[in-house]
Amino acid sequence: MTHRLLVVAVVLFSLALTAPASAVVDFNVAGSMDFQGSLNLDGFSPDTDPGFTLGLEVMFDVPVVELGAGFEYGFPRSVDGGGEVDYWNLYGVARLTLFFKIYLVGRVGYAASSADDFFEGDVDDNSASWSAGAGIGIIPKLKVELLYSDFGGDLEYQTWSARAIYTF
Repeated sequence: MTHRLLVVAVVLFSLALTAPASAVVDFNVAGSMDFQGSLNLDGFSPDTDPGFTLGLEVMFDVPVVELGAGFEYGFPRSVDGGGEVDYWNLYGVARLTLFFKIYLVGRVGYAASSADDFFEGDVDDNSASWSAGAGIGIIPKLKVELLYSDFGGDLEYQTWSARAIYTF
């Protein structure tokens, strides 16, 4: 499964990099709030407190779909039982317009999660990641999304987030 996600990520990155010269290039800043998430490590499944993320995306508008690549950082958040978890995520993204200004969004990429002071030590985890959700364009330069993310690997960090995306 991990190899398939990495192949999809490479394909999305390649498509984004080879977008036609006539495609419109947008730069997005994304801020989000991750709702309470969960970890799963050796059968122990503590919850995480809500947290915030900040990200940047480069997007190419092609007919019906936006393709691009992005990077986000999830600021540290507390874990039930002590410690904190944070992550960064490098991903390919596609936004498929359904009707009006409603769209579906999918991301695949590579994430690195870190849990500090967890199980009497630190746990660092690098793995494939994926996200899926839906969004709506509010005004031409502002979108909001609801997104489910799974960072896989040994920590198996999963969370829902509400994102605001500003295009400049």
